[in-house]
Amino acid sequence: MTGRLRVVAVLLTAATVQVTVFEEIRVSGVSVELLLLVSILAGFHGGPERGAVVAFCAGLLHDTITATPMGLHALVYAPMAVATSHLVVRLARSTRPFLTAGLMAAMVIGVLSTMLVGGLFGLHGVDVERLARTALVASVMSVALAVPTSRAVRWAVTGGLPVNVDVRGSGVELRG
Repeated sequence: MTGRLRVVAVLLTAATVQVTVFEEIRVSGVSVELLLLVSILAGFHGGPERGAVVAFCAGLLHDTITATPMGLHALVYAPMAVATSHLVVRLARSTRPFLTAGLMAAMVIGVLSTMLVGGLFGLHGVDVERLARTALVASVMSVALAVPTSRAVRWAVTGGLPVNVDVRGSGVELRG
């Protein structure tokens, strides 16, 4: 299976699971943000270019399954993937607790950004307390699914290829 088909398969599966299974599982009216999680993990595993493309497609797909203007989620998801990939490159140590905290922070920022952009376009009022509670609950629920989602996204985005090619050094640097 080619890399593009893998990405399409993961995105369609994530969207289907988000609108069927996770739509029914809510805590305080908040559900899992699986497509945002896929976008952030695509930036982590695929680098800025691949991550941005996958995240943009995930954002457009999210807009097709929700009642939001087309491109609203893509406007947030792609920069989140790029920011994640750039921060990962600059990390000195990547321990599991540190990566989990980073993923949690990225999820909170992504959910808050999406809600603030929606408020900017007049989709809803901006209530800071509600935004913070929603972002925190959605992030905790989404991070709980990070391990299996990370494996699927890594399989789709890297496709067995190296993420970074060092043209000045020893050759190929594999991450993850």
